[in-house]
Amino acid sequence: MTMNAPSLASDFAGWVDLGKRPLRPEASAAASLTDGPCVRLFDDMPTLDFAEGAPLFRQGTTAREVFLLEHGLVKVVFLDPGGEEVIAQICSTPGTVIGDACAILGRHFVSAVVVTRNTRLRRIGADKLIEQVRNNSELSWHLHRSHCQRHAELLDRAAQLGYLSVRKRVEQLIWDLSTACELLPTRKGLRMELPLKYRELAQLISVSPEHLCRTLASMQKEGLILREKGWLFLIERDALFRRSRR
Repeated sequence: MTMNAPSLASDFAGWVDLGKRPLRPEASAAASLTDGPCVRLFDDMPTLDFAEGAPLFRQGTTAREVFLLEHGLVKVVFLDPGGEEVIAQICSTPGTVIGDACAILGRHFVSAVVVTRNTRLRRIGADKLIEQVRNNSELSWHLHRSHCQRHAELLDRAAQLGYLSVRKRVEQLIWDLSTACELLPTRKGLRMELPLKYRELAQLISVSPEHLCRTLASMQKEGLILREKGWLFLIERDALFRRSRR
């Protein structure tokens, strides 16, 4: 990911935090929204199942809906001037609100696409959110604090990209994905299907795909992980957790 990519996504729910605190795709931003007044807007809306690859909204279109994630994983991508997709963030924590700032601005500056099968979301019209922002001071203040928090964390993340080693970023990314994806116990370790392509994973931590693969190969030699036929096996998950927290 280029260094300016995070700013393009600064108004949206969550990103991979590269700090030493617990790494979740939208850690503090989502946590602040989970039980807040914004989430309560979705209480009367039915839960909808979305198929893998289903678009929630597209870059450049008018913002008409806001989504609440209940289960699954959604990626937010930016289409650069050359037409290439750059992944800006992943959302997997239940309670994450996706597209709230787009609704207020009236336009989508990124696209959001469902990544995993059987992803469940609720949705409301953008007009409903805007009406509540204008008339509900509690919700308006809640969103304002959330957006300020996201902006502050983006600044923190930009600084961390300058001093965290690639190995540390990869370790934290794997740990984060292990908390978001289904893990199947096997004789080889906890098996996890990577939800993103290596190119996308590399973009999330601002490294080249080649560097990511070399780092994963080094971790495999150390006995921490195993890559086999598209699967990632976590052999020493506890050790990985301890290393990612240093």
